[in-house]
Amino acid sequence: MTRHVFRAELAATNRKAEGRTLPQLLCDNARDFAAAPALKSKRAGIWRAQTWRWVYAEVRLLARGLAALGLRRSEVLALISENVEELFLLELAAQSIGAITVNIYSDASADELGYALGHSGAVMVVGEDQEQVDKILACVEAAPNIRRIVYLEGRGLWNYADERLVVLKEIRARANTFHDDAWVDAEIAHGRAQDVAVYCYTSGTTGRPKAAMLSHAFILDNAHRLMGALKIKPGGNYLSYISPAWAAEQFFGVALPLLAPLVVHFAEKPETVQRDLREIGPEFLMFTPRQWEMQASNVEVRMMDAGAWRRKLYRWAVERGRRHAKGEDNWFGHAVMHFLADRLVLSGVRNLLGLTRASAVLSGGSGLSAELFERFRAFGIPLGNLYGSTEVGLISTHKPGSRNPHTMGALMPSDPTLSEPIEGWVDGDGQLRLRVLAFDGYLRDAESTRAMGCREQGYSTGDAVRVNDAGELIFLDRLKDLRKLKGGHSYPPQFIENHLRASPMIRDAIVIGDETRDRVVALVNIDAQIAGRFAELHNLAYGTFPELSQLGAIRQQVADAIASVNRLVDAPARVAAFANLPKELDADEAELTRSRKLRREQIHERYAEMIDALYRGEDSLQTEIEVRYQDGTRSALRTTVALNRVDHLP
Repeated sequence: MTRHVFRAELAATNRKAEGRTLPQLLCDNARDFAAAPALKSKRAGIWRAQTWRWVYAEVRLLARGLAALGLRRSEVLALISENVEELFLLELAAQSIGAITVNIYSDASADELGYALGHSGAVMVVGEDQEQVDKILACVEAAPNIRRIVYLEGRGLWNYADERLVVLKEIRARANTFHDDAWVDAEIAHGRAQDVAVYCYTSGTTGRPKAAMLSHAFILDNAHRLMGALKIKPGGNYLSYISPAWAAEQFFGVALPLLAPLVVHFAEKPETVQRDLREIGPEFLMFTPRQWEMQASNVEVRMMDAGAWRRKLYRWAVERGRRHAKGEDNWFGHAVMHFLADRLVLSGVRNLLGLTRASAVLSGGSGLSAELFERFRAFGIPLGNLYGSTEVGLISTHKPGSRNPHTMGALMPSDPTLSEPIEGWVDGDGQLRLRVLAFDGYLRDAESTRAMGCREQGYSTGDAVRVNDAGELIFLDRLKDLRKLKGGHSYPPQFIENHLRASPMIRDAIVIGDETRDRVVALVNIDAQIAGRFAELHNLAYGTFPELSQLGAIRQQVADAIASVNRLVDAPARVAAFANLPKELDADEAELTRSRKLRREQIHERYAEMIDALYRGEDSLQTEIEVRYQDGTRSALRTTVALNRVDHLP
């Protein structure tokens, strides 16, 4: 059978990244855009701007300070912090002297942190504050190579006696005793595009995460893919919110601002992101599906508090916006009705979300349901899907004007100075294979690296896809997650789960059913905020999350959402029964990865008794679930869980 290969378009580049490293581009920016803003951070309620000239000077100072502490070329600096400008500067400083950086999710447990520090061979680690320093000190046995522990915020650390501890301002002081800026410039010039810049750990949905080795060339090529596909213009605003432990933020929040260049904004703290987002009004933004779902839920919560006539006006405006986004309006609808809907409602929604100036906003990391995609488009927000992975980078996205919410868009253009255009095809197993500039392999894992394949043969993505007539990718599921029921019928769990999460009432859903089962069931994690507000509006009494999750009216809302999604799939694949989990899924209990992806095997094992009871057709289950907290303490949750048939609630 002839293999059909589809290929990305060629695209010009404004700035050549050929042979360049990230610090070398920073040097270029300090020369070419010296007085232009590069970073903006909000501290004590005030935005503070820094120029490219200042950033370059600060990076060189910190590079000398890190070198004075003993960091050397090819050694590893680990960083665990929320998104702050110091993280951006320290990463570039370490790379300036040829070191490799690895970021770790700020909410990682001590065990997860210890594994990453030990596996990566980190010799130095940066922690934001006392919380992170405590975790670092708790896992020193797993990371015997750590020579220095740098902290940014010293509150609570006055009496800590570990000799390895050093505050960031001391690094600046030591820099003045170690060489000069000319030495740093020489080290920057010594860097090569093929050098490994970053270790990025994969999600680890089935076990310990693997460390993907990403070169400067690979990271910059991905930044160019974004520029070419989304027509990103220099000087735009970007909010750094996604953890730099995720490869996507290395492309979006580090490389793209250097290449475009863009102005990177850092929120005051995670709790103020929504307010800070409204103040920034970014043209370009990247969130995970989970974060877009939460944004949509926030809108729904506000509308639940609105009066009846305002809720009716909102529904009318969203429908007008939907028709406009899909091109279904006639001239009158476009010129008059949509204008009124936008003025009265939709512009206010965009302002609430901080997306009044958005020209390219993306959802990536996993699938976003078509319903939510269309809802944001109806708001007037040009949301697009993004498909890729840590290993092969960003592969496809919706270009401006693309409207098909059921696809992941078209292949993205590579930097012609770095790589040939991306080529893809679907092999005999239905798997997408790619010829693309990719990662440099997994650290200390040659077997998994070999399993990925190579550029010439096409890298294995592990994803089941189709390609439509327009050349856009339609993601079905991970190959390993595609399921068959006892009767032989195949179905995609992730497709069903993505559509279930479009319901404001459902935060997470785990669809279950394999060759040993004759039907599909689901475990549901309700959205506590939406469900709580619903209960208040309907005068439903509850005291705890377990009680809220088992209220009859809440279960009926979930059943209605499942019934709606069931109409999208074949009869054998429809969810027949479900249970609302009496606790929220938690990364600290290994039920989710740090990027909020489901750990299916752990969930199936942990809730095996509940799953079996669903298949037996029981009405309820007395259950005891162990709850583990971030500090390592444990307790037991004992409660009764209702087991619900979708067509009939007991």
